[in-house]
Amino acid sequence: MRRRRLTDTVVSLRVERGATSEFLLFLTLETSYPGEVPEDVEDALADCPHLRSPLPEPLTLAQIENMTSGDLQVKALGQCLEYRRVLREAQEDPFDTEARLPGHAAELPPGAGERLLWWLSATGGGSWSALRAAAASLGVRDPVMATRLARHLRLLGHLEIFAGGRWAVAPPAVAEVELAGEERSRFLVGARDSRPVHGDHREAQPGGPDRVLVTDPGHRPLLSEPARPLAEALPDIAGFLPLLERLGSVNERALKLRRFDGRQFASCTGADEEGLYELTSGDGRVVNALRSGAAWYRGEFFALRFLALGQRGLLGAWRHASDRRELALRHEERPPELYERALVLCSGRLPEHRGGWLVYPNVSGNLARLLAERLGLAVESE
Repeated sequence: MRRRRLTDTVVSLRVERGATSEFLLFLTLETSYPGEVPEDVEDALADCPHLRSPLPEPLTLAQIENMTSGDLQVKALGQCLEYRRVLREAQEDPFDTEARLPGHAAELPPGAGERLLWWLSATGGGSWSALRAAAASLGVRDPVMATRLARHLRLLGHLEIFAGGRWAVAPPAVAEVELAGEERSRFLVGARDSRPVHGDHREAQPGGPDRVLVTDPGHRPLLSEPARPLAEALPDIAGFLPLLERLGSVNERALKLRRFDGRQFASCTGADEEGLYELTSGDGRVVNALRSGAAWYRGEFFALRFLALGQRGLLGAWRHASDRRELALRHEERPPELYERALVLCSGRLPEHRGGWLVYPNVSGNLARLLAERLGLAVESE
């Protein structure tokens, strides 16, 4: 199972209790749709000699539970081979719960972000379910809050999440940014490690790990003004759309549809118009997808909502206070993650909620205008 990378799908392995020579072998598979096994998994399982003689009639779950042992955890072949317990690593989609984040008022346990970052740094990479399990062990048991915390780690430059929910920690580094006047500030990004830092000062911040200020980067790479090259590398909004995952055809007759009207999702009878839709299948699975022309796209909720508001002409101007180097934008108009990451890396701080606004500190006017231009927005200076 490990060699063929099946532990994300095969979550339990049991054998018939009391069997001598011939025995029944039972596998529990977790798939997106009941009864449908992905082709690559099915091909791999076909190579298993014990699965080539299926039963003529299916057994009920109660019958199987009475016939089988517990999950397989044995040493076999004269203790030459050691098998580890088959772990449950569900192929969870980190985007499933993101739409509920704006209205979720619960607070993260104090210090959970810092402790989770240390665990992620020690592990290096893994599955989304492993990240969720680690967050739960630290007191973040709500999947919505785990998604929120993971997004904050990405915004702060500590974490990357890839297609399929796989994640990896960024290498440790020090970001150096310019403050008002000629002052400069240095803070840690990427993985945490045990190497000492000189002149460090910690600032706890709600919703994420500590902001660790340092005077000397030591042996860590120094990233000067990391927000600027990121902003310059980002495409305009027309070039961003094709970067999203493109869905195949959407069978409207087999789905329950709700369309985003600019404030909330409302029931609709079809998907003839462009916009953001909530697609609910017969088994209750919910997917948010954006229709643009004849194509369907999916991605993080904030990106889809931003694009949908742009389609309807509902995006407002950003406001920039040059004397305080602060940028403010409407909470419901939060930009896609990569663009917001550039704003967060200007200070190493998450945005502050002020009424219906998100306020990003230490953002220069030039950077604000560059990002706004990429997104097709205006900037109002105060």
